[in-house]
Amino acid sequence: MIFVWLLFFTYCRNATKNNQTSSESKLDSKQDSTYIWTKLLDRGDWKKSYNFQMFTVHDTLWIFHSEGNWYSVDGKNWTKSKLTNSISNLAFLDYIYFNGSMYGLGNFKGNIQQYTFKPEIYRTTDFKNWTILSNSSNLPHRFFYHPFAFNHAIWIVGGEDKKTKYSDIWRSADGIHWIKLKENLPFGKRSGSQIVNLNDTLYLLDHDVWRSANGLDWQLVTNEIVKGEQIFGYSAQVFDHKIWLLGCNRNGRFSSQVLMSEDGKKWYSQAAPWLPRGGIAATVRDNKIYMTGGKYGGTPDHPDFRYDNDLWMLEKIGNSKN
Repeated sequence: MIFVWLLFFTYCRNATKNNQTSSESKLDSKQDSTYIWTKLLDRGDWKKSYNFQMFTVHDTLWIFHSEGNWYSVDGKNWTKSKLTNSISNLAFLDYIYFNGSMYGLGNFKGNIQQYTFKPEIYRTTDFKNWTILSNSSNLPHRFFYHPFAFNHAIWIVGGEDKKTKYSDIWRSADGIHWIKLKENLPFGKRSGSQIVNLNDTLYLLDHDVWRSANGLDWQLVTNEIVKGEQIFGYSAQVFDHKIWLLGCNRNGRFSSQVLMSEDGKKWYSQAAPWLPRGGIAATVRDNKIYMTGGKYGGTPDHPDFRYDNDLWMLEKIGNSKN
């Protein structure tokens, strides 16, 4: 059965159905649009988990999971691919879709205390088998960064290793040969930042927001997305000409409240019907957001962890007058 939830932007002082904290009233809400969340699956074929990825490849949805990869054309019926997980630990490294191919940047086994990192570069064009492009690229030996495609190249901003975090930016046209373009970027050392492209402008998103037209020169947009709060652990997507943040951890508490902005400076909130979580997987296809996965817990009021594999879709169904 498909559960449909009709959501309007309401004043933040109103209570929601998802046990949101009182701090969430710090954001305004917007009432000019109507959106609908549809629950497509109670349980996906993939294991309940977090920090895996979701992509749109042509008209097909793909889930790149630590235990394999699945694809679907409708979001309801999924097939497991013969394509394996080349990266290994997806909590530390990411795949990136670039020039019609999927790239695996590096191989990470272990944890932050003890690990093995290999600068191997993998690519698939048929989404059935990986080709090893290089066993010893000069890919920076770091993790907790999110690569992005921009201006006919793959880019990396920041990240960290055992010793430090970084404030530099790297570029590669083929995934193998990497060039450091700039260091000591104005936002300082960063790890885990999300980068999206809205209206041909890059936005670097953390608890703050920075903007760049070329990837090299950055200007501060706002030093706090939510005043007085540190937010992290979310997936950033561009949908309906806005930036959407799904699965935010706010001051150590997970939430199902979604944040959105048209310019990266002024942010609004929206209540979502799915259970609070962070570390979700999400993608945009046909002007709809699809999301799955996530992790919740580790807080005083919920010390045990809950993992998810339900699948939801967000779409815009019209406009209402102010």
